[in-house]
Amino acid sequence: MSTVDPLLKRLTDRVEREGLALPITLVVQGTTITGEVVPHSVWAKHIADQLDGSESRASSLSADFLREGNQTEYEGGYIHLNGGKVIGVGATFPEHGGLFRLGLAEVNGWFLGEVQTRG
Repeated sequence: MSTVDPLLKRLTDRVEREGLALPITLVVQGTTITGEVVPHSVWAKHIADQLDGSESRASSLSADFLREGNQTEYEGGYIHLNGGKVIGVGATFPEHGGLFRLGLAEVNGWFLGEVQTRG
């Protein structure tokens, strides 16, 4: 069982409380992911907006994410990224960044700042 870095947990708690957005790079099971850590409410709202604008059957899930984003208390064990990108050898995806939700216990390492990609 993985443990959560207490400093990373405090950082995500502050992001939640203060509505911060900070550039961060994570190593998750050997994979490098870079983006901006944001409160879960911001992440959930972005997902809801994407789903709401979709013409697929997935648009019905929009309300679930709106409810999630409107929670007044959030004590989850996750980190939420906006503009997140997976950095690989010769490739970065998604090209323009995406919305990520990652378990804090899965993060093996991290630093403040984003990896700059060519594009």
